[in-house]
Amino acid sequence: MFKFFSAAKDDNTAASFSEDEARDLIWAKALEEKALKSQDADNSAFREITSQTAHELGEGASYSKFLDVRAGHVIEFIKTKIGKAANEPKLIPFRPFFWGLAVVMFVGGVLTNEFSVTGNKINLLYPPLLGVILWNIFIYCVLFANFLLNRGKKPFMGIGIRRALGSLFQKIQTRGAGHDSALSAFYQEWLVMQGPLLKTRVAEMFHFAAFAFGLGLIASIGIHGWGTEYTVGWESTWLADKPAFVAAVIKLFYGLVPFNSELFSSLTPEAAALMNFSAGRGVNASPWLLQMFYVLSAVVLIPRVLLTIYSSLKAGFLRKHFSINLESPYYSNILRQWKGKTMLIQVIPFSYPLNVSVKQGIEHLAQSLHPENSKIVFSEAAHEDTKLPDLGGAEQTEALAVFAMTSTPEAEVQGKFIQELKKKSQAASAFMRIIVDTSGFEARFANTPQRIRERKKNWSDFLDKYGVSFAFVNLTNADINEAAKQFEQI
Repeated sequence: MFKFFSAAKDDNTAASFSEDEARDLIWAKALEEKALKSQDADNSAFREITSQTAHELGEGASYSKFLDVRAGHVIEFIKTKIGKAANEPKLIPFRPFFWGLAVVMFVGGVLTNEFSVTGNKINLLYPPLLGVILWNIFIYCVLFANFLLNRGKKPFMGIGIRRALGSLFQKIQTRGAGHDSALSAFYQEWLVMQGPLLKTRVAEMFHFAAFAFGLGLIASIGIHGWGTEYTVGWESTWLADKPAFVAAVIKLFYGLVPFNSELFSSLTPEAAALMNFSAGRGVNASPWLLQMFYVLSAVVLIPRVLLTIYSSLKAGFLRKHFSINLESPYYSNILRQWKGKTMLIQVIPFSYPLNVSVKQGIEHLAQSLHPENSKIVFSEAAHEDTKLPDLGGAEQTEALAVFAMTSTPEAEVQGKFIQELKKKSQAASAFMRIIVDTSGFEARFANTPQRIRERKKNWSDFLDKYGVSFAFVNLTNADINEAAKQFEQI
C-alpha cells in the first residue's frame, strides 16, 4: 500500500524515527550544542550520558533506539542540572486548522449556492458553479502533470495558497525563537526535515476543505429543493443571442458525467433559447439538480475524498519515518563512542598541495568535528592521472577530499575524481566528505563579494549532483559550527 512512499533504513548511514523521536533528537542536539558553547556543561557530561545510555541498552540496541533514549537523557539533564530549557519547540495546531478550514469551506459552498440562485431561478451559466468544476479539473491536471513528469522531484508547478499556509504554520512554530539560540538552531534543522510531512498535511487539509466546499454546495441545493420549486435556465449579456453556443457550454460542463443522456440529447439550440430567462420562466429544475449532484460528486466529492485519504495515509507514514543522517559528525561521534570504535580521517587533496596553515586548519576542523578516538592522515595530493590511495586501517574511516575554490570544477576532472573516491569509499564502508577551501579565493577577491558568491554557487551546483556531503570552509580561519551545519545538509 505504501509503495509510493519511501523511508530510510536503519543501517550504518541512516536511521528512521517517528516525528516525536526526530523532534526530540534534534532538540537535544540543539540544547547540547548551546550548553557546550555557553560552557554550562562540557563534553565529559555528555560523554557520561552516552555511557549511561550504553549501559542501559547494551550493544544490541538499534541505532534509532539508542539515539532516541540518549536524546531523552540529554533533555532531562539540561532541564534538571542546568535549568535553561524552559522555551521548548512549539507544535503545529494542525487539527484545529484542519477542521476550522473545513467548516469555513462548507459554509462557503452553501453561500455559493445562495449567490447563484435568484429567487427560485438557477442560472446554469453563473460563474461560481462553472468555476467550481473548472478549478477542480485544473487542480487535477496540475497534480497529474507533477506526478507524471516530475515524480520524486520538486514539483515544477505549485499552488501559492498551499505554500502560504505552510509558511503560516512555520511562523506559528518559530514565533519568538530568535531570542533563543537553541530554538533557532533547532528550527533551522527541523523546518527542513519537517518539510515533506508539512507539505503532505497541507495537501490533506486542502483536499478535505475542497470536499467540504462541494458538500456544502450540494447540501444547500438539495435542502432548498425540498421546499422550493426551482426552475433552471440561463441569462447572459454576452451570449443572449447565441443559444447554440450556450447549449454547447451546458453540455460540456454538465454533461461530464454520462447520466441523463436524454436531458442533453434534447438540448438543441432551440431548446436552449427557450431556457433563456428573458424568453420565459426556464424549465423544471429536478433533472438538472440531479445532474449537478452527479457532476459535483464525480468532479469534486469523490476525487477529493480519495486524495484526502491518500494524503492522510502518506502523512501517517511520514510521521513514522523521519530519516536522520548518521554520517553527520554529531551522530557519528555519539555512535562511535557507544561502540568504542576508532576513526581514521584520511585527507586527500585534489590538485591542491596543502601548505602548513591549511593543514593546521584541516587538523583543527577534523578534531573539532570528531573529538572522540580519531586520527588524521594526510595523503599526497591526487591528480587526474594518479592512483587513489587505499582506504581503511581503522574500525571507521572517513575520506576527506579537499578542493581549492580557486579552481573551476569540471565533470571530466574533479567530477571523475569524486566518482572514483565515492566508489572506493563505498567498497571500504568508509564515510566521504568534501571540503572546498575558500581561503585563497576569498583573499584574492576580498573586495568583490559578488565574485565569491558566484564561485560558491558554481561549486555548489556542481557538487550537488554527486550526493556527497560537502562544506565551504576557510581553512585558515575555520568556522567549526558553520562547517558542521553544511555537512549535515546531505
